[in-house]
Parts: sequence; C-alpha cells; structure tokens
Amino acid sequence: MASVRLTPAEEALAAAQYALVAGDKARAATTFAEARRLGAPLKLLARPYALCLSDLDRHAEAIEALRPWFEKNRKDPATVNLMGVLLKRAGRLTKAREVLELARKLRPQDLSPWQNLGNVHEMLGDHAKAAASFQGALKIDPKSAELWRLLARQHLSLGNPDAAIDALRRALTLAPGNVMIAALLVQSLQRAGRINEAQDLVTRLRQTMPDNVEFAVIEARLAYRSGDAARAETLLEQVLADHPAHLNASLQMATVLGDGDRRRVNAVLSAAVAAHPDNAVVLERLMESLSRSRYDSEAAHIETSYTLAKRLMDRFPSFVPEAARSLRTILMRVLDEDRMAKTGSLQDLLQLWRSDAPHSAMHYELGQAETLEDRLRLVDWHRDWGRRASRNITPVALPAAPAQHLARKLRIGFMSSDLRHHPITYFTLPLLEGYDRDRVEVFCYSFCERPADQVQQMLTEKVTGFRHWLHRPDAQIAEGIAADNLDILFELGGSTAMNRLEVMAHRPARLGASWLGYPHSAGLEQIDLILTDPYIRPEDPRLLIERPFEMPQTWVALSRMFAGHQIAEGTPQARKGHLTFGTANNPYKYTAACLDAWAAVLRAVPGSRFVFLRPEGSVDSFVTNSRAAFARRDVDPDRLDFIGVRGDHMRHYNEIDIALDSLPHVGGTTTCEALWMGVPTISLVGPGFPERLSYSNLSNAGLGDLAVFTVADYVAKAAELAADPARRLALRHGLRAQIAAHPLGQPERFTADFYDLAAKVAAQ
Repeated sequence: MASVRLTPAEEALAAAQYALVAGDKARAATTFAEARRLGAPLKLLARPYALCLSDLDRHAEAIEALRPWFEKNRKDPATVNLMGVLLKRAGRLTKAREVLELARKLRPQDLSPWQNLGNVHEMLGDHAKAAASFQGALKIDPKSAELWRLLARQHLSLGNPDAAIDALRRALTLAPGNVMIAALLVQSLQRAGRINEAQDLVTRLRQTMPDNVEFAVIEARLAYRSGDAARAETLLEQVLADHPAHLNASLQMATVLGDGDRRRVNAVLSAAVAAHPDNAVVLERLMESLSRSRYDSEAAHIETSYTLAKRLMDRFPSFVPEAARSLRTILMRVLDEDRMAKTGSLQDLLQLWRSDAPHSAMHYELGQAETLEDRLRLVDWHRDWGRRASRNITPVALPAAPAQHLARKLRIGFMSSDLRHHPITYFTLPLLEGYDRDRVEVFCYSFCERPADQVQQMLTEKVTGFRHWLHRPDAQIAEGIAADNLDILFELGGSTAMNRLEVMAHRPARLGASWLGYPHSAGLEQIDLILTDPYIRPEDPRLLIERPFEMPQTWVALSRMFAGHQIAEGTPQARKGHLTFGTANNPYKYTAACLDAWAAVLRAVPGSRFVFLRPEGSVDSFVTNSRAAFARRDVDPDRLDFIGVRGDHMRHYNEIDIALDSLPHVGGTTTCEALWMGVPTISLVGPGFPERLSYSNLSNAGLGDLAVFTVADYVAKAAELAADPARRLALRHGLRAQIAAHPLGQPERFTADFYDLAAKVAAQ
C-alpha cells in the first residue's frame, strides 16, 4: 500500500507537535508560524499555537493566534474560556473578565470558567466577586482543596478570618499534607488572634509529618510574626543546617534577619539562588536585598542587583508584573528608562497593586503622576490600602486622662525607626530638645534593627521616654504606646524600612498624625491629621485624606545638625570656568518629564554642565544610562559629571552653582541642604503634596521667586539665574544669614509654634 503523502502544512504541524513533545517550545512556535503561513487549518492550529506562545510569555501574539478561531466559535465554551485565560496572562484583566463571564454563561456546569473568573476578580481586587466565583466552582467540585484555599484567601481579604479558617480546615481535611493550605490556616488563626490554636496546629503537623521540614518553616514564620525573632532564627538555622539552601527556609530567614544583617541576608539568598536557578521569587528577593545593601561597596551591590533584574525580566517575563515593585526600585536607581517602561504605567500599577500590595509599593511612585486624575487615583489607592490594612483591627483601649484645659502637661509622641543619624532627626531635633519641660512630655518610639548610634543615644537623654522595641507585633506596640497616655502621636516614617505604619490603625493615642517621612496621605483613616503649612497644603482638598495640622509658616526648620559644613570661596563657576547645575535628589524622582526639563535647561545655557551628586554616581550602569538619556534629549553626554558618595556629600555642594529640583516629586532634605550650602534651587510647584515641599523651603528662606509653576518658567528661571553671577555670589556667602532671618532658619520659633498648635488641637 502506498504511504499517505502529507501536505507541507501538515508536515509543519506534525513537526511543531513533535517539538512540543520534545519540550522545545521556541522551535514549536516557529514551526507553528510556518504551518500558519502554509495554510494549516485553524481547527488544528489555533489552540496549540496560542498555548505555545503563551507558555513562552508571548501573550499578545498568543491572543492574535487564537483570535481567528475565537471569532468563528464565540459560542464554544472551551474556546471562549481559553481566550479568557490568554487575556488574563496578558494582563488585560477587564477584557478577560468579560470573556470569562461569557464562557461561564455558555456552560455553567463547567468548572474552569468559574475558577478562572475567580482568579481574575481577585487580581482586580474585587474579592467579593472572587469569593462568589469560587463558591460557584465549589458547587461543581466540593472536594477540591485548592478551591477551598482560594475561597479562604478572599475571606481574609474581605476581613472574615473566621470564614477563612472554616474554609481552610475543610481544605486541610481534603489535603492533609498540603503546605500552602497549612501555612495559610496558621496565618489566618494568628490574624484572628487565635495564637494558641495556631501553635497547636503547627505542633500537630510537625508531629504527624516530622520529615516535612516545611512545617518547621511555618512554625518559624509564626514565631516571627508573634514577636519571637530569636526562636524563628533558631528554627530556621536548624532547617538550613540539615537542608542547605532550602527555598522557603531561606526566604523566611531573609525576612527574619531583615535590615539588621543585610550581609547575611545576601549570603542566604545567594545560596538559594544558586540551588534554585529556575525560581523567580528567590531571584527577586536577592535583587531587592542587594539594592538595599550599603556594606562594603554599595556601587557593586547596585550593579549586581541590576544584572539580576535584567536576568529576571529576560528569563521570567510572566513574573514581571508580580516583581514590578522590586524591579522598578533598581531600574530607577540605574536610570534604565526602557526597562522601566516595560514594568507598566502608573495606572497599570495602581490596578495591579490594588488588592494586596504593601504600602511601600507606592513610595517610589508618587512622582509618576502626570494628571489630576493620576493624583486622585493615588489618593484613592492609599485610602483603599488603609481600609484593607485596618479592616480587622480593633482600636486599643486608652487610659482615662484629665482634659487638656485642666493644666496637665501635653503628651506628644514621635514614632519612627529613623530617630538616629538620619534626615528625619535633622528636622525633628528642635522638637525633641527644645520643648518646655514644664508644659510638655515627649516620647519616642523606634523599631530600628541596627545598634543604637550616638544620635539615638543622645535623644534618649533629651526626651521623657525613648522606647526601642524590636520585633514586637503591632498590637503589642500599640498597647505599649497607649500606656504612655499620649494626646497626639506623630508617625514620621510612612512605610520606609523598619517603620511600623500599621500601628496607627490601632489608634494608640487620642489623636494620630503624619509628618515628614512620607510626603502624601498615608491612607489610614485612623490618622486624623497631617502636618502642613500654607505652601505645602494642596489647594484641592481632595488631594489629602487627613485634616491639615497647619503650621503658621513652615513645616520644618533647620536644626543644629546642619551646621559644620564649610562653604568654599567664590563660586564654582569662577573657580572652574563653567557653570554647573546639579542634583542630589534620589533617582526615583527622575521621571521622563524631569529629564526633559533638565535637558532643556542645559540646552538653554550653552557650555553649562550637570552633576549627579548621588551614591549611584559611582555605578557604571547609572553613568551609562544617564548619558544615553541626555543624548536622547539632544544634550552632549560629555556635559554630565558624577560624584558617587554617600554620607559625606555636603562638601560637594561646593561643586554646584545652581541645584535643579526633581519634578514633579521635588526634594525636601536635599533642598534644605543645598540652601544651607549657599546653592540656590529652582523648583516646579505642582498641585500635590509631594510637589510642594521645596515651595515651602524656598519661600521660608526668602527665595520664593525660585519656585515656579510651569516648566517653561522653570527653564527660564534657571537660565536667568545662570546669567546673574552677582546674585549667585551673594547667595553663596549670604544665604545662611538670610535663612536665619526667615522661618526655615528659626528652630526655636518653629518649636514654639508646633507645641502651641498641638496644645490647641489636643484641647478641641
């Protein structure tokens, strides 16, 4: 019998299927594309080709590969469901929801659309609809432990830990050894305050399955969350001694060690990456930890972190949305504009991070707003986060206190892990050492994991009480603060490293307030006040959640910690023969609009140069990417200079004639440092809180004309000042005296105004 001769299209299809079986998906995709060119039937081609492309993270191509078949089969549940899945993988969640709803309606008895729809609702942050979808799926398959676990996650997000616990107990009955279910059940019990039940469960699991070291990791996680970091570390050391580079033990050990021992964290995570090269999660953790490491060579850590970021994006593209926060942190630090764009727009990120992202995810995004709608979305995101974070928190019971008008002392607290040698203390110091001890008592709260430095030791002698509480759970911290019977508690750190913003949700003082460390509404509605002044307070009240605690003139004053830095003779231009613009602001504030404005200034002032005064200035990748960014904006990259330094940067302001503020997120500490060193700063004033800090600093130093309201005026003002060497020379050597004659340089006046206002607010 003669053999059947295959057509070229059939041969290509067969070759593609063979490549799939062999695990060569890249070759399969190429061969499927050839089969399509040769006219292979859609019925045989569309589904496997689309799935192959999706598995390669070529999601947009996958959707287009399936689209012709989908358009012809809009009433086929399997085809519609697959299109929904592809849209979900591509991040097109709203469209995925629409398509999966259609698949569910076409065949309500099918499990897959229900579960896929639940996943999409969860990703969109709609946990009520996600729960309804998983409940629908459980009617079809009530013995699915995974569905019960997914339902429990929604109950937790909705603030129903008891319902989550019930669902997880059913799941654990169906899958007794499932580590993910057990871990989530322990977490749920702890969140519900049922610590003894959580510990009993862990003990039982470890006794029942002693060879499963994952349960030891779960016990360590429980110990850490309960405030016993030492026990957690001991348990994890035992696991890692017997199972070197164990994945979950390594990840949890990195959490336990935290900022207190970044060197050891990196060693643990490096070993885990080497042992698990195909795990994107541990790769991300190492990348993030390195970007936060300052021991030995900070530049080398940044460079290695950047290398890992590129590796993660190239090798695990489907993981990029989940790792966007960590990726953007390092990509901003090296000014990689192209890869930054691939991590998503602000609107994409706000949607992606709506349901479960930590508060810290938003810190570096405040300057990404371009429109009023963007700014309002940022406020809404913070408010949603605050409601989610405080949903299951009951305010702590406060002790009774006599009314403020009965002549008792005012009791004020300041909470921050940066109450040490840090810019937070530079501005807080007048309030901590200059208060009237006959009228006021002052308490400080720190959770810093590092040994106390000299500044922290000095502060302990200045205030009524300095509480240094390591690894305590938020509820215990709140109870401790409540015992100090405060009238107002100011949180100073937002969500920066080692701070404990969520403590404010427990209402540990009669009034809660924010100031200094996070230039935006934090989001917790239990924070009643935010410290402002007439310049910083946004004109649009929708851009704040809290009530303004408005100082009469300035929201900060320079303390004695700014003294001690010498100003060189003359001006940098006179010494070097060319004018130098520059910035010391953090690269997360270098938006495309900011770089556009800086480049426009350099084009407007021929022969001028620009210097980056940053630790990143000694990082080769930052230098290369910065030069490329300015070259794209028609500025000779050789006009850029770099001073890579951390800590000892103040003397280098002697190299800068005019500081150019970042925009739209402006400087704060950096503006004050520049002014103290006689360096005038040009700043753009925007509508939001983070866009008005320099407006306050400049106005309260007698330099309000340097704060402008359009980009055109920003460029023009920089050029005008560049052409006025007499004014710059006068400012270089007279600005300190000018500051002292204005509110920014009058810490005693600031302190009196602050405590007078605090007493008035507390008495209301």
